[in-house]
Amino acid sequence: MAKWTRQGRKKRRSRSSPFLGSMIIIGGIFYIGYHVLLGVIAFFDWLENQLSRITMTYWLLIVSFVSIALYMIIKMKIKTNKRLREQNQREQLLQIQARGQIEKLKTIDPFDFEIFISKFFTLKGFEATVTRKTGDGGKDIILRKGNEIFIVECKRYNTPKVSRPDIQKFHSAIIDSKAKEGFFVTTGIFTQPALKYVEDKPIQLIDGTKLEQLIAELSDEIGSL
Repeated sequence: MAKWTRQGRKKRRSRSSPFLGSMIIIGGIFYIGYHVLLGVIAFFDWLENQLSRITMTYWLLIVSFVSIALYMIIKMKIKTNKRLREQNQREQLLQIQARGQIEKLKTIDPFDFEIFISKFFTLKGFEATVTRKTGDGGKDIILRKGNEIFIVECKRYNTPKVSRPDIQKFHSAIIDSKAKEGFFVTTGIFTQPALKYVEDKPIQLIDGTKLEQLIAELSDEIGSL
């Protein structure tokens, strides 16, 4: 009988041991967490006390220093971007000047001529997009400046003249595109009826001679930057 009693006590002690151990661990966690929380509160009290000692003059000095540093960083960024933009403009200008003679332009691929003209208008301050080679609806290049849209038609001709029907078709494309204005650029020349037709239309005609002149003017503009 005594033997069974001792065994029962051992079983009760073995059952209560895990529970007691868990309670000790949980109590330890709460104890540590409590003291950590007290430490965090004490740190923020100390930090608040230190900050309260800083006078308004120090705050103004700190704000001024940060403002000057930000100003210098922004100024350097703007200056760097401007230098890169000017360098890019000069590189594009050199490419245009190298091919800007009308006799050279007459020999290049028509699509390359469109790319050439798009670079020209980019240097003039437009955002230029060359359309697909076929089915462009009478507009080879779409220009954007702010909220305004302009379109460009390019004709790389050796000798043919651009006639009035070509300009009338281009005028319809301007209306369909809801563009503010259109530029018709050719290495050739325009017939008199074509020149007469655009007198009261939002169309600028640029023939080979005028294109060379505009390239020269652009060179002077960028060269003076």
